Amino acid sequence: MEDVKELKDVLERVEGKLIAAEKMYSAMNFALWLSVMAFYYLLNGLVTLRGPVSLGYWMVAIALAVPLTIKIWNRLKGLYSTFYPNSRRNGRKIVILVALPWVVGSAVGWWVIPSMTSIGVNADARFGVGFLSFIGISLLGQWLVMTRGRCEFEMVPSFILPLLAIPIVWNMKSGTITWASFVVTTGFSLTILWYLYSAFRAIER
Repeated sequence: MEDVKELKDVLERVEGKLIAAEKMYSAMNFALWLSVMAFYYLLNGLVTLRGPVSLGYWMVAIALAVPLTIKIWNRLKGLYSTFYPNSRRNGRKIVILVALPWVVGSAVGWWVIPSMTSIGVNADARFGVGFLSFIGISLLGQWLVMTRGRCEFEMVPSFILPLLAIPIVWNMKSGTITWASFVVTTGFSLTILWYLYSAFRAIER
């Protein structure tokens, strides 16, 4: 009985460390994209980034950040596959499923909404609504895929704040993208803090 109890304690500690690692890697992913957004607005304050220049920044940023995101994901997947052999195969399915809401979010936010003149009071408002819709839809879908019905709410601020802000941006005549960006960065910051809090709780339990 003593051996069984010790084995149970060891397994619980391992599970706690796995959960903490998952939360920390998730926080790193959000911190990475938060840095990308923050650096964009830092540069925009020095040199106005519009049109092709702005598009060029995001193309370079995505080209650099996506491999880092994949590396973070692979580290987490490798960690899980050490203890759960079937997780490697399931991980490939999750990657594909996570990509789907980002495709849908991109189509809605960057194509459907900007092309509808009935949305927002002007073009700036449509751009802000499209941006918030892109973030909100994509991360909501990712959250549903990642949690699969589990009670994990750390990601909720990252998509709920952008979605709640859409009615406000809808009626703004100017400064929409700046305000929308602050909404997104606030949501990302709260998500990072929540992930780190959950990680430390998992370690301490």
